[in-house]
Amino acid sequence: MKIDIGSDGKILGTKRVSANGQISGFTEYAGAEVLVILPGGEMPVVRRDARDVLDEMEKVVEERMKVAFQEYKNLRQRFGSPQKAAESFLRTVSPSNLRGVVERADLWLREQASAVERRLRPEKKAPKKRKPA
Repeated sequence: MKIDIGSDGKILGTKRVSANGQISGFTEYAGAEVLVILPGGEMPVVRRDARDVLDEMEKVVEERMKVAFQEYKNLRQRFGSPQKAAESFLRTVSPSNLRGVVERADLWLREQASAVERRLRPEKKAPKKRKPA
């Protein structure tokens, strides 16, 4: 039983597997990749070797790296530098109470440093006048 589904393919009906594991009627597909549906229970048994897993992992990593590289190029065009990206993030995403924290902290630190400097700096006294001899 054959059902044509187009010029390049067809659905084959049931085929009998011989004792040595060959399926009759498949010689015309020698060397081609075909879909074979095996009868059995509810869960099919699919066996894969380690090379298949490694090939799939390589493809996944390659695709992820392509996406990451594209994201990097887009960010680089948009911001130009990591510092500009961070500044943009702090301006647009951070809550309003965090804006200016760096400036306020910097101002406070400068005030503290000048107070310490004033305490450590010896006071300048007017020079003593010498009495003529």
